[in-house]
Amino acid sequence: MTSFSTEPPAPDEFEVSLFGPGKGESVVVHLGARRWIVVDSCRDQRTRKVAALDYLRGIGVDLATEVLAVVATHAHDDHFDGIAEIVEACSAATIVTSQALMNREFFALIEADRDIAGVTDTASYREYRRIFEIIQQRKNKVGIRPGRRAEENKVLLDLSAVGAVPAARVTALSPSEQAVTRSLEALAGNHLYEMGERTRRSTYDPNEASVALWATVGEVSVLLGADILRGPAGCGWGAVLQNFSFTEPATLYKAAHHGSRTSHHDGLWEKLLADKPVVLVAPFRGGGSNVPNGDEIAYFLNRTDKVWITSPRQPTPNKAFRRQAAKLGTLAKNPRDPYGVIGHLRARTPMVGVAWQVDNFAPAVQLRTP
Repeated sequence: MTSFSTEPPAPDEFEVSLFGPGKGESVVVHLGARRWIVVDSCRDQRTRKVAALDYLRGIGVDLATEVLAVVATHAHDDHFDGIAEIVEACSAATIVTSQALMNREFFALIEADRDIAGVTDTASYREYRRIFEIIQQRKNKVGIRPGRRAEENKVLLDLSAVGAVPAARVTALSPSEQAVTRSLEALAGNHLYEMGERTRRSTYDPNEASVALWATVGEVSVLLGADILRGPAGCGWGAVLQNFSFTEPATLYKAAHHGSRTSHHDGLWEKLLADKPVVLVAPFRGGGSNVPNGDEIAYFLNRTDKVWITSPRQPTPNKAFRRQAAKLGTLAKNPRDPYGVIGHLRARTPMVGVAWQVDNFAPAVQLRTP
C-alpha cells in the first residue's frame, strides 16, 4: 500500500514531487503561498487511487481553490491514467493540453474513439474526451479560464508576489511550431478527417507533442522534461535549445522520457542546467522494456551525483498477482507486474536559491555510481 508524506511545504518553499510506480508518472509543484500545479497523472493499480490527489489531500491542499493548473503533457497512457479525475477535483484550475493535438482533426479522432475501441492507446483519448467535456462545462463560470493550449515559449502562469513569497512563472517550452505542423501532417496523411472517413489512427508519436515546462519562483528554476525527445529536426530539445531564453539555469531536472537515451541531449547540460543539478527519474517498466537501463543511468551519474529514481527495480509481484499467474500455469511465461508500489521523490528548497533537500519515500531511492 502506498503511503505519502503528510508534511506540507512552508509557504515560501518551492517543491517538486515526482510519483512513479514503474509504469506511469505524475509531478506536483508548489509555487509558493499555497499555489500548486499538477503535471500528468498516474494511478496506483492496486488501490486505484490517483497519486497526485492522494498526496495533495494528505497535506491539506484545497483542491478546488489552490491548484491553479493541470497540465496534460501528451496522450500516452503512462502519463494519463486518472487525469480526468484530477481535472474534476481541481475545479478552479486551468487545463493545459498540447497545441500539437488541439485541432479539429484530433477532435474528430476523439469522436471516432467509440468506433475504434480496442485499438492501442484509446484509453488516453477517452480521458481527453472527458477533459474537453469539462472545459465546455466550465466556460461560462466567472473568473475561470478553463483551457489553454501549450506551445513553445508560451507563458502559462504568471503569478504576482504574495507578501514575502516571490513571483512565479510557468512557461511551456514545447511543442515547437514544427512539431505542431508534423502532427497535422500525420493526422491528415492517415485520413482521419477526410470527408468524414475515420478508419485509421494517426501513427504520429505523441512524444513529439509533449509539453516540457520551465518553472521559476524567485531565484530558482526547474526543468520538467515530460516525454520530450532529442528531435526530429525542428522539434524536441533541439528546438528548445534554439528558441528558449532564460536568466538562470535550472537547478532541478525531471528527466524526460523516463531517462531514456531517446531524450538525452548534451545541450541541456551545456545550456539549460546548472552544474550538478538534482535529477529526478520515473522509470518505465512495461513488457520487455526497462527504462532507464544501466547505460542510461550512467549517462546521468557521469554528469551529477544527485540522481534519484521513484522505483529502482522491477516490482515484486504481490500475492494476488502470483495467485493469478499460478492459475495460468504453463501459459504464463515469465509473468511480470509492471506497476508495483508508487514511489515518491520530494524535493524542496527555499526560494532564495539554497540547495535542494530531496526526500525519498520507498521504493524511491538515490542512485549512486557502482
